[in-house]
Amino acid sequence: MRVNYNELLYQKMQAEYDAFIDELKRLPPEQIIERSYEKVIKEELVACCADPNRDWEEAKALYRLKNPLDEIYQQWLSNDYSHMDVLQDTIDDRANSAVKEMRDKQRESR
Repeated sequence: MRVNYNELLYQKMQAEYDAFIDELKRLPPEQIIERSYEKVIKEELVACCADPNRDWEEAKALYRLKNPLDEIYQQWLSNDYSHMDVLQDTIDDRANSAVKEMRDKQRESR
């Protein structure tokens, strides 16, 4: 029977995240605020690793890392992707629908 590395990876990353949160709780408020981005991204990374369908070999390789959550977070920091693009798209989408709603209300009031 094959070891379920997806589940082991998730458990390891969750434990690493829990330890990170415990560390944050001991910091002064200013430092907690400074690290809030790290907290949010690490939380999302743990959620992403809850996927039970990750390739067995990938899950095993990630599981074998000493601190997979932090290593993935460091990789995130060095890549070219940005939440800003997704946020901007969301703002644009909502702005477009708000304009449509405003125009519809103006037509109704005529």
